Amino acid sequence: MSAQSVLLAFDTATEYCSVAIAVDNQLFSKTEKLGNAHSEYLLPWIDELAREANIRLKNIDGIIFSAGPGSFTGLRIACGVAQGLGYGLDKKLLPTSTLKTLAFHYRQQGQRIAVLNDARMSECYAAIYESDDHNEFKTICSEQLIKPNQVFDWLTLNRVDFVTGTAIGVYDMRLETFQTEYSHPKADYMIEWCRGCAQEADKLWIEPDKAAPLYIRDHVALTINERREGLKL
Repeated sequence: MSAQSVLLAFDTATEYCSVAIAVDNQLFSKTEKLGNAHSEYLLPWIDELAREANIRLKNIDGIIFSAGPGSFTGLRIACGVAQGLGYGLDKKLLPTSTLKTLAFHYRQQGQRIAVLNDARMSECYAAIYESDDHNEFKTICSEQLIKPNQVFDWLTLNRVDFVTGTAIGVYDMRLETFQTEYSHPKADYMIEWCRGCAQEADKLWIEPDKAAPLYIRDHVALTINERREGLKL
């Protein structure tokens, strides 16, 4: 997609619901912390932003959605809505990583950037990316689950100098020696990555029937005892 493309993007991988529409160099976006209410707001927000951008959805060039990692329900919502719109509007889809797009937004903050998102159940979704002097952006450690008490050694081993994500402040991860900034996913970042890494992104567009969530955790349901203990997926 060219820099002048009309793009729709949305992310429901975390407690935050985020939608953005880019029309040439204009960006229209909305992000709020909704907990588990994404399904109630996602489509109305898309319609709202389309009106604000003064476009009809049939005029968008492509749909970007976060495939994960994230909550089981949130990923299913994003994937389902992306497929429905893709089929209905006859548009291609671009599945993105919530962690990668967050890291890309903060690429100027360090050479090695780690993203730690709260995965609940005392775990983090984690990945590490590198941005070099030649504006190359690459994955060093792909999306994985990690325990908070393992984070410090993992970051040190991989020479990370900047950490961001939703897990910051949630767990004791001994991050005092790293530069950190709490951040949550935003659809704006997805469009930023799509346009900033156009050569990579252009190879990843798919037909709607190929869309699938990026599950990192196999454990997708809580036992009765886990629910009693207040654990959440």
